Amino acid sequence: MNHLLPGFESKQRVALLLSLTRISSPEVIAALTLHYTSALPAERAAARHGIELSNFMRGQKKLEQIAATVEAIKAIDWAKLQSTHLQSSPLQPKQVA
Repeated sequence: MNHLLPGFESKQRVALLLSLTRISSPEVIAALTLHYTSALPAERAAARHGIELSNFMRGQKKLEQIAATVEAIKAIDWAKLQSTHLQSSPLQPKQVA
């Protein structure tokens, strides 16, 4: 499942996700950022930054894995927030007799 949508991600989100990886090549980082922020096809983003498509794809796979982990954490936090909110609600509907 893809968690990142080409053309719909902000530069800040991509940069934060990249910071959680060991990807260090400026060209790979630039190509991935371009792909996810502008929807430029992977082949063109890789070519524009002078990298092999296989290197781009390897970085893309790692970035997707990180994004999946972040989304899983968010789901856990959301479920916990929802259950906490429901338990601490001071107003319960009154029963009409």
